[in-house]
Amino acid sequence: MSGAGSRTGGPVGGRWIARPWASAEARLRMICFPHVGAGGAAFNGWLDALPEEAELCAVRLPGRENRMAEPLPEDWRTLLADLEEALLPLLDRPFVLVGHCSGSVLAYELARRLRDAGHGEPAMLVVSSTEAPALRRIDDPLHLLPARELLARVVEFGGMAEEVLDDPDLMAMFERILRADYRVIERLEYSAGPPLDVPITVVGGRRDPFVSHQAMAAWAAETTKEFSLHLLDAGHYVLNDASRTVADAVRRLLEGGTGR
Repeated sequence: MSGAGSRTGGPVGGRWIARPWASAEARLRMICFPHVGAGGAAFNGWLDALPEEAELCAVRLPGRENRMAEPLPEDWRTLLADLEEALLPLLDRPFVLVGHCSGSVLAYELARRLRDAGHGEPAMLVVSSTEAPALRRIDDPLHLLPARELLARVVEFGGMAEEVLDDPDLMAMFERILRADYRVIERLEYSAGPPLDVPITVVGGRRDPFVSHQAMAAWAAETTKEFSLHLLDAGHYVLNDASRTVADAVRRLLEGGTGR
């Protein structure tokens, strides 16, 4: 049974993690990293699809939502260190790391860092609409684009409403956040080392003009465990369409014994 209306417990907020509901009965935590420019609320639409045993923990980066007064991230090393510290209290039970689009970069790198620091590995890594690490190339950094071109590119990706381009105040706010986020993501360097020893699930759109099916399938090389690729009838931005696919993968994980 699933559905936000039947959840027990209540919301638990914090600087780094938004938990729309929290319960000591949760067998699994889903730690979700949003795309550039977004906050933890990007995953609220998933609540009705998730099993009750899975607790949603959405990452809140500085400079948005409840953290508007804080400086935006500038250095990827500092951001990852802060995220690792913030996540440690949530790792007292099995967890899944989920990244949407550019958030997949953070999810994957944190999976490696948690493993290498002796904090354990996730029960599963879920990434979407992004190329495998071995294929990652930043030849045309978006954070260097002029403001209007940067925003137009994000609209093209499907991650922002086109109406923002007609509102100077919204343009200024989003341009500042997007530029900072892209600067961090595009400069981030993945850790070296062996593949993860956890299942990897990749979700993408059949009509994605920016990331090829082959580039998403190449994630198979990053795990020694099971790999699955799910192509949806969507473009690059698959966050809303992916809820059922991700929920089904989490449900299978729970049925397989995770958290027992």
